[in-house]
Amino acid sequence: MLNILALVYRDQNKYKEAANLLNDALSIREKTLGENHAAVAATLNNLAVLYGKRGKYKEAEPLCKRALEIREKVLGKEHPDVAKQLNNLALLCQNQSKYEEVERYYQRALEIYELKLGPDDSNVAKTKNNLASCYLKQGKYKEAEILYKQVLTRAHEREFGACDGDNKPIWQVAEEREENKHKDREGGNVPYGEYGGWHKAAKVDSPTVTTTLKNLGALYRRQGKYEAAETLEDCALRSRKESFDIVKQAKVAQILGGSGGGGSGGDRRSNRNSRIMATSRDSLTDSLQFDSSIEERK
Repeated sequence: MLNILALVYRDQNKYKEAANLLNDALSIREKTLGENHAAVAATLNNLAVLYGKRGKYKEAEPLCKRALEIREKVLGKEHPDVAKQLNNLALLCQNQSKYEEVERYYQRALEIYELKLGPDDSNVAKTKNNLASCYLKQGKYKEAEILYKQVLTRAHEREFGACDGDNKPIWQVAEEREENKHKDREGGNVPYGEYGGWHKAAKVDSPTVTTTLKNLGALYRRQGKYEAAETLEDCALRSRKESFDIVKQAKVAQILGGSGGGGSGGDRRSNRNSRIMATSRDSLTDSLQFDSSIEERK
């Protein structure tokens, strides 16, 4: 109960009250359940995230590390919840510019997700984006570019099948347009819509794929590859437009009193697509956030 109320306070930005409740809950659980209980790890994580949101990264890091150690003991070192804890720890370290540790934590989380959940799980793409963000902060643009391309290639394969000479992922199309921009200047580059409507694939793993499109586009701009950047930005904007159309259709269905569960499905799509439209076109999108799925809310 204390954990629930603490999270309510946290969401209301009442951080002092939330911290007091979480510390009380931690003390009670340690005494009644033991120091290595899963519930203790949950409270430690909640407290670490709270401190992280307040910018108290040094105070949060040891709490997050202890939560990680408990989860490893209780769940095993390759459990997906361990990977989620690694994500939170990596974010705390990234805010302290501890990039070597950040890379290690994200790489380990990525290995766990791929092993336990498979390469198509959304957490794989999200973790690759997070790791790419770490690379960018260090000026490791090539490493970040490789990860962005992996995310987009996987999205393409899920939507259109294996890549080959006639079935190219969006980043390859973008780079070819960059290479051919002078050659095609007289007649103009072929409108992107004629490249098989790849932008539809951005819905496969939204908002992660849309974020990746924007980030790789921004990275191309840093490299002076403006034609390639515009191709990806156009793709992301098409996804936003389609998302907006879905929202409008859902609202119309609600007004007309549509049946068959359309209302609740529309709500879910509306919430999901509102997050897609929140990304920025002009700069690298910071998609990093604490993983709230391992918070205890009961």
